[in-house]
Amino acid sequence: MKIYLSQSNNPYFNLALENWIFLEALESDKILFLWQNNPCVVIGRAQNPWQECYLKAMLEDNIPIIRRQSGGGTVFHDMGNLNYTILSPKKDHNVKENLELICNVIKKIGIDIYPNCRNDIVTDFQDFTYKVSGSAFREKRDRAFHHGTLLIKTNTNKLYKYLHQPIDKTLDAKGVKSHRSKVLNLNTIKEDLSPNDVIRAFLTYFKSSSISFIGERTPLNNRDLIINEAKNLRSWDWTYGKTLPFTKTYSENDHNITIEVKSGLIDQIGSLDISSKKIPFSQELTFPDINKYLTKI
Repeated sequence: MKIYLSQSNNPYFNLALENWIFLEALESDKILFLWQNNPCVVIGRAQNPWQECYLKAMLEDNIPIIRRQSGGGTVFHDMGNLNYTILSPKKDHNVKENLELICNVIKKIGIDIYPNCRNDIVTDFQDFTYKVSGSAFREKRDRAFHHGTLLIKTNTNKLYKYLHQPIDKTLDAKGVKSHRSKVLNLNTIKEDLSPNDVIRAFLTYFKSSSISFIGERTPLNNRDLIINEAKNLRSWDWTYGKTLPFTKTYSENDHNITIEVKSGLIDQIGSLDISSKKIPFSQELTFPDINKYLTKI
C-alpha cells in the first residue's frame, strides 16, 4: 500500500487533493491518504445544507461549509480528528476489509473499536456504544474510495452546536439525511492521545510502505485538477446550488405559505413562479419575509 500524508490543513486543498489522488495517482496499488483540516463542516454530495447544519452559528464563528464529492452524512472537522481515505481499484474495493484495517491500527494503540451494521466504527465505553468514525464512499467504473473521520480530541461542543440543531420539520427535502449518533473522542479512553499519535500508528502498521508527504507547493502532474476542484468546492453553485429540490412551509395565524426551492434558489411561492428573480434561500427567512416577496412581486 502507498501512503499519502497531507502537509496542509486547508480543507479545500485536501478534498481537491483526495480527488487528484483518486483520478490521477491511483493505479494498481491501494493508497491510504491521511489528512487533517482546519475547522469546517463537510456535507455529503446529496445533502441539504439548510437541513443538516446550523448555518447562522457557523457564519458567526467563521466555519466554512463544504460539499464533498462522496455520499454519506455531515461531519465536523477540526485539528482534533484525523481523516483517512482508502483508495483502490474497483476489483480490490472491500468495505469490510477497510473497516477492519482502521480498527486494527487503533487496537494497536490499545483501544478496542469495531464496525457496526451501518459501516460506522464504534466503541463501548461505560455501558454505552459510541460512534468514533463514520464512512462515506465514491465509485467510478474502475476505482473506488472509502473515507471517514476518526474522532481523537475533537471539539465535540462545536460538533453538536453546528450539526445537532433542532430538526426543521417544515422543510421537506430529498437526498441523504444524516443519522445522528452519540460520539466519543478516542482520548476519552486513552488520555493524552493525539492525532499525531494515530498518524504514527498508521505509519508503523505500514512500515514497509512508500510514504509521500504532499503540501500545497509540492510539484504534481496535472496540478490544474487540484486548482479547479478547490475552486469548485468554494463556489456557491456547488455548495448550495447542487442541493436537490425541496419545499419549506411557513405558518402564521393558521395561514400557511409553501415555497419551492430549486438549485438553492426560491422557485415558487405558493403557485407563483418567481424563478426569474434568482432569490437565494436562507435558513433565516421568516413568514413576514415571504409575505414581503409576495407583496413586491
